[in-house]
Amino acid sequence: MDHLFALLVHERPEPFNHLKRILWELCVETYSVSSCKEAQELIAQCKPHVIFAESALADGSWLSLLNIAEADGVPVNLVVGANPKTPESVSMIDRGAFDCIAPPFEHEPLSFLVKSAELDTRRRRQAAARAAAA
Repeated sequence: MDHLFALLVHERPEPFNHLKRILWELCVETYSVSSCKEAQELIAQCKPHVIFAESALADGSWLSLLNIAEADGVPVNLVVGANPKTPESVSMIDRGAFDCIAPPFEHEPLSFLVKSAELDTRRRRQAAARAAAA
């Protein structure tokens, strides 16, 4: 099985450093960048299974990241660091985000979320590969 790889796109060190520690404990390789431009360079090259992002960045947003992955043909799930109980988060999920979570990040919920995102990403990538082969 491939290593699980997560790309973290954020401008603030906290709470993402805490998130990174938990992901490490879950055996998820991570790489952090601070902009959509930096993320764009890595998405096609590294093909992350999941992207964790702040809802807004200086050069774009979570939606920009989703569009970058789609344009590069990289099926990926995006988790937005936002409160999941707001109308904004419902809109984010309706527009393609996999999930919304807010600090404080906790081990058990993150474990479930990462496993779910990984399975969905693998399923989507297999479907895309089958479609390309047909």
